[in-house]
Amino acid sequence: MIISKIEIRAFKSIYELTLPLDPHINVLIGANESGKSNILKAIEAFRDKVALDASFTCQYSNHYYLAKAPELALEFSSFTKENRRLLQLLSEAFKEIDQFTIRKDGPTLSDYHLQIDGHEVESVDIAKLLRVLPKILYFPDIRLLKNRVDYDDLLAGLPDCATERNLLKIGGVDNYELIFEDNARGRRALEEASRIITEQLRRVWSQEPSIEVKLNVNGRSLYIDFSDSTTVFDTPESRSLGFRWYLSFYVNFLAQTFEAQANEYLFLFDEPGIHLHPAGQKDLMKVLEELALKNQVVFSTHSPFMIDRQFPERVILVVKDKNGTRIDNHAYRDHWKPLREEIGLKVGDLFFFSDSSIIVELPTRKSGLLDKIKGKTE
Repeated sequence: MIISKIEIRAFKSIYELTLPLDPHINVLIGANESGKSNILKAIEAFRDKVALDASFTCQYSNHYYLAKAPELALEFSSFTKENRRLLQLLSEAFKEIDQFTIRKDGPTLSDYHLQIDGHEVESVDIAKLLRVLPKILYFPDIRLLKNRVDYDDLLAGLPDCATERNLLKIGGVDNYELIFEDNARGRRALEEASRIITEQLRRVWSQEPSIEVKLNVNGRSLYIDFSDSTTVFDTPESRSLGFRWYLSFYVNFLAQTFEAQANEYLFLFDEPGIHLHPAGQKDLMKVLEELALKNQVVFSTHSPFMIDRQFPERVILVVKDKNGTRIDNHAYRDHWKPLREEIGLKVGDLFFFSDSSIIVELPTRKSGLLDKIKGKTE
């Protein structure tokens, strides 16, 4: 099951807009303060754990003067056999349909409304229905990898240690007690986890092919170190912010999708890769493509390097004018002219050219020959 369309009304800077979603990746690109983050926050507000109330309401909408909450509507389609089975357990109304819509217009479960073929269906347990839908996860910030983590904190599952736990998960470690054993078995487990994590990281980080991860245990603490061709082992905090962010992003979200079913998540990212240079952003796009094999991804950016020109239909230009935030789904028309104008790209930036382009410089004034030709014609 995927989310095929989103309708947002009277949410923050958004008066009203309809956003068709690609089954894989959707790129919200635009200038600062255009409303990209508000679109992400509106999608997140569909979750039942987010109270959608009048504090989110657009101040230049009728909803604001009536003290009404915004309205969100998500259209769901492309059901698998398992999706259909679970939906039909809730209601026979799902038996032979291709899509349905759920509208949310308030802070409680009673403010969700199921609509099929334009008609509201009231005999469905909304709480159970929401559990069948793809999970919406919004990540405005990434919890960065730390230098060390204590055994007791890992075991307790503290949120502050989520990135470190996911790093170990990628390394095949689910038994924390094993790697803390002070014997040959524990050391072998640490070495194997270090090797697996290193292989995974080299696969997705082309900037430094010699990068190596080393896990060490001292007492009740796990230490995480890195090295490359120019340094001895050092800590994550001594590395660049771009690398540390990228690694933290990778271990957090790839770890979650290893065992995920198809289309189990809709991931929302706000400005991913903002600390990365263009080559790093291209690496990040490869990871997002991999993430999108099983799940839908929506992310905001103002970087043209976060666009894959092979899929122009995925690009959603976000602009803001006197009527609030709106979108343009055809930002690629006229050789990407709307996008270039909105984010201030010049032809000299060479972004929308291929790697093997020819640039021809035309004369800025008429040549003597052209002047003669003109004189004869006159």
